[in-house]
Amino acid sequence: MRRIPYGLRLVLLGAALAGVFALGTRQAAFTDEVVTARSRALSGSEGQQQAMEALYREARQHGEDQVVVYQAAMDYEWQPLWSRFAQVFPGIRVTYMHLSPTGVTDRLDIEGVTGAHYGDLVSQPVNVVLDIADRGYLSAWRPATAQALDPRWQYREQVYFVFNKVYGLGYNTRRASDATLPRDLGQLLAGDWRNAFEYGAPGGGAGTTDVALLQLLGQQHIDQQQLRQLRIQGGAGGAQEAGVISLAQGRRALNPWAYLPPLMRQQRLGVPVAMAYPPDFTLLVPFGQGLVRQPAHPHAAKLLLTWLMSPDAQALLASETFALGNMPGAPLPPGLPAEAEQRARQAMLAPLETARALKEWVPKFRALWQQTL
Repeated sequence: MRRIPYGLRLVLLGAALAGVFALGTRQAAFTDEVVTARSRALSGSEGQQQAMEALYREARQHGEDQVVVYQAAMDYEWQPLWSRFAQVFPGIRVTYMHLSPTGVTDRLDIEGVTGAHYGDLVSQPVNVVLDIADRGYLSAWRPATAQALDPRWQYREQVYFVFNKVYGLGYNTRRASDATLPRDLGQLLAGDWRNAFEYGAPGGGAGTTDVALLQLLGQQHIDQQQLRQLRIQGGAGGAQEAGVISLAQGRRALNPWAYLPPLMRQQRLGVPVAMAYPPDFTLLVPFGQGLVRQPAHPHAAKLLLTWLMSPDAQALLASETFALGNMPGAPLPPGLPAEAEQRARQAMLAPLETARALKEWVPKFRALWQQTL
């Protein structure tokens, strides 16, 4: 059977998705209440507030009542944050879509072919967002609030690493205690925890374990033999929320790089899970944000990107999403000790360094973890 050319496949798929766009693709809103008056104050310097007010006026004048975000994170983590944005800028809502990295580029390809532009802003992890920029999917623009952002968290005025996702050593308190936890990778692999821990499989999947292993390699805290032991002794199971669920159900005692937000939510519900922060298992994964090349709502998109770097938004990232902002003075999320945050920041690789190392190591990780035991 003859294969349909890629360009034609994009057009056909775009036509099908146009109907989806017309019917609406917004995920469930945090609240059905329509915000008509400002109920939350602007923050930042006088100049930054003026810049946001100007973008807000332009967005309203151009009939932009939404800003569409393509992000690789579950929407329920972010709904409270988007609700606060609408309180500051009434009449503009955030339409959030949870898309994988490949899903983002596929969708933007379709929008480019069909001319039916829908997305405005991408928010993706360090293992993919720079590649998205290099492939020409993002446009350059500098928000007024970006002035205080350290240059290491900026890329060609196309990507701004506004926050980091936080990971630590998650454990089920019925199967382990703080006193018995491994304090480094060597103790984890000593034998006592064999088949009692799991992590997201490295090799280009969720990317968390890839970044963690790169960090350990850079510190010379892991070698080739220990990589093989990690594959053999642990389970390549669920990442992010799925990994925390495995802990909560007691199927595994440990998750070396557990995701803080779902673990904290489960803990607050009374589930027997907790987090510790030994250096080898403490990880910050930068998430970068950027404007797509042809945003459907350009002024609203610039407004959201600017607001995310404001003091109010940085505080909300911590309190509402358990993320750690990169702006100076950004508060810590609940559950992350200051000492662990300082150590993790010192151990972090810069985004560009991470991206280069991932291109070298992800194929090696994939080859190792796909070997038949």
